Amino acid sequence: MSWRIAVDIGGTFTDLVAISQQGGDVVRAKSLTTPARLVDGVLNAINRAGLRAEDASDVVHGSTIAINAILEQRGARTALLTTRGFRDVLEMGRKSRPDMYNLFFRPRLCLIPRDLRLEIDERVTFDGQVLRPIDNGELREVIDSLPADVESIAICFLHSYAHPEHEIEVARVAAERRPHVYVTTSTEVSGEFREYERTSTAAANAYVGPLVSSYLGDLRDALVKDGFTGPLLITQSNGGVMTAGQAMRAPIRTTESGPAAGVNGAAWLGRQLGISNLIAFDMGGTTAKACVVIDGVPESAPEYYIGGRLTGIPVQAPFLEIVEVGAGGGSIGHVDDGGGLRVGPISAGSVPGPACYGFGGTEATVTDANVLAGKIGSDFHGSQLTLHRDRAVDAITALAERLGIEPADCANGIIRVANSIMANAIRAVTIERGRDPRDFTLVAYGGGGPLHAAALAKELQISKVIVPAGSGTFAAFGMQVTDLRHDVARTFVGELDALDTATVTDAFGELEAAAQRFMDAHDDIPAEPDIQFSRRLDLRYVGQFHPLTLELPAGSFADVRMRIGGLFHTAHEQRYGHSAEAEPIEVSALRVTAVRAVLKQVPAADSSPADRPLPAREVLFDGGETMVTAVFHGPSLEPGQTFVGPAIVEEDTTHIVVPPKARAIVLPGRHLLIEIDGGES
Repeated sequence: MSWRIAVDIGGTFTDLVAISQQGGDVVRAKSLTTPARLVDGVLNAINRAGLRAEDASDVVHGSTIAINAILEQRGARTALLTTRGFRDVLEMGRKSRPDMYNLFFRPRLCLIPRDLRLEIDERVTFDGQVLRPIDNGELREVIDSLPADVESIAICFLHSYAHPEHEIEVARVAAERRPHVYVTTSTEVSGEFREYERTSTAAANAYVGPLVSSYLGDLRDALVKDGFTGPLLITQSNGGVMTAGQAMRAPIRTTESGPAAGVNGAAWLGRQLGISNLIAFDMGGTTAKACVVIDGVPESAPEYYIGGRLTGIPVQAPFLEIVEVGAGGGSIGHVDDGGGLRVGPISAGSVPGPACYGFGGTEATVTDANVLAGKIGSDFHGSQLTLHRDRAVDAITALAERLGIEPADCANGIIRVANSIMANAIRAVTIERGRDPRDFTLVAYGGGGPLHAAALAKELQISKVIVPAGSGTFAAFGMQVTDLRHDVARTFVGELDALDTATVTDAFGELEAAAQRFMDAHDDIPAEPDIQFSRRLDLRYVGQFHPLTLELPAGSFADVRMRIGGLFHTAHEQRYGHSAEAEPIEVSALRVTAVRAVLKQVPAADSSPADRPLPAREVLFDGGETMVTAVFHGPSLEPGQTFVGPAIVEEDTTHIVVPPKARAIVLPGRHLLIEIDGGES
C-alpha cells in the first residue's frame, strides 16, 4: 500500500499524519523530538505509525530548524559582500527605536559581525544603469581575504533588484574561489527595493543555509537508505510546498513551515464545514500561534520579522501572517523579580520536558498545571508518554511555596497567565487589525490548543470553537492539503493614476512567466497540470513608507484598474481606522502568486473503536471551582452526539476541555464543535 506521509517537527513533539493513496485510510503518530539529531525523531514517528519509508509515495515535511537557528544564534559563520560604503546597513537598520520609552531596549540582532562585512567597489543606479563595473581582480582579493572558517557568504548590492548581474557574477567567482562555502545572493530570495530589508534577508538566508541544507540532505539520505524513492517536499512559510532542493537554496522561506501548514489545514477544514472566517489557533509544547482566515484564505504578508517586530530581523519573503507567543505546554512558570507569577517564554521542551513526563524535569510547566487541575489524565495513547501526576504536584507545590499560595491556586494561576498571553496573540491578529473576534470561529489544534481553546473563546467572546479530528497532529495533516506554491515580486514605483496599462500588464506577464518556470521544474510532484495565478499590488498614499498589499480582482489590469483606488481606501480604513480619498495613491511593488494543486486523497472517516467507558474525575476549572466532570473517549464519539459541559474528551494525542454550560456537538468526520455557554444553565 502506498502512503503520503507528512511529518512536522516541533520543539517538543514530532508529529506524523499518513494517508493511504488507495483508500484514504489515516494513520497518526506522535514521537518526542530528538534535538541532538532531528532526523531520528522523523524516523521514530514513521516507525511508531507502523510504516516504512519505502511505503511512501512522497514525504511532506516541515520544521523549525531555520527560525530556531536564528533565534538561538547558532547559524553558520557568515560573511557579507556589499557595495562600497554600505557595509553597516545591516547593523544600522532603519535607526528606529520602536520601544522608545524602554530604558533597557536592545538593538536588533545583527547576524554578521562588522569584520566579516566586506565592500566591493561597484555601483548601479536605481533604474539598473551600471555606474561602476566590478573589478575582477579586486573581487578575487576580497574573497580570498575571508577567514578560512567562513561557512557561508551573503551577497547584496545597492539596487541589485534592478540589475542582478553584478550579484550573479560575484556569486560565480565566490563559488569558484571557495567551493565548499554556501553562497546566496539577495536577488535569489527577494526582487524588491529597501536595502536594509533585502540585505537582512540575504544575510538570514546565508546564516541558516548550511544548517538547513545539511539537515535536509541527511533526512533525504536516511529515507533513501530505508527504501524511499519519491519526492521530498518542504512546506514554506507562505502556505505552499517546494522541493527539498529548492528549500536548500532558499531556506529562509521555511522558517514558519509547520505553523503555516496548520493554518492551511484550518482553512481546508473551514471550507469543508462551510465556515469562511476563522481564527487558526495552534498551541504546541513551546509556543502558541494565531492566524486569521478571511473568506477561506489565510492572511499573508510580503515581509516578516523573525523574533517580533520590536527587535526581530526583517525578512523580505512571503509569509502567512502568524503571530507567535512563548506560551506552550512546556512553558515554565517562575517567580519574577517583583514576586509575581510569570509563564514562559522559556520552555522545558522535550528534554527534560515537563515534570510529569518523568524525564528529569523539575520546573512547573503549563502541562503540569493541567495535570494537577485534572484536565489531563495519565495517558496519551498516541505518544510514548505515561504522565506522572505526583511529579507534576511536586513541581507545582515547590513553585506555590515560593509564591506563598496553595498548589491548586498556583496551577490555576499558571493556566490563567498562559491564557492571557495566548489571548493577546489572538487580539494581535483581530482587534489590533480592525477585526472583531466575535465574527470568527476559533479552530484549535496542537497538543495544547484543545485544552485552552474554550477559555480563550470565552475571554474574547467568541461563540464557537472547532477542535479538528486528530487535533494533536493537525499541523502535519495541514501538510497533506498544502499545494505547490511560488511567490515572485518586483519593485515597481509610480502613482496609480499615471501608470501605463501596457507596461504593468507586461511586468505582470514576466512575473507569471518566472513563476511558470518554477512550476515546470517540479514535474516529479504529483500535482494538477493547471496553474492558478493571482496578482497583487503594494499600495500606499504618496509620502507613506509602509504599503498595504491588495489582491486584484479577476480580469486584466486594464479591466480592474478603475476599482483599485476604492479597494485600497477601504482596506486602509479597515487596517488603520481612517482613509484619505483625496490623496494620490502610489504603487511600490507588483506580486504574483502561482498555485498548482497537489493531488490529494480525501481522508476516510476513522472507524469506530469499541466504546471505552472512562470514570468521571474532579477537574479544577479556570474560575477556581472544582467540579466532578464526565470523561469521554474521543474515538468512541459518534457524529451527531451532543453533550453539555463540564466534560473532558480524551483523544490519543490531546485532551479537550468542554467547560461548564458549553455544548459539544460531534460533527461528521468526528470534528468537535463547542458552543460557548450554549448548553443548559
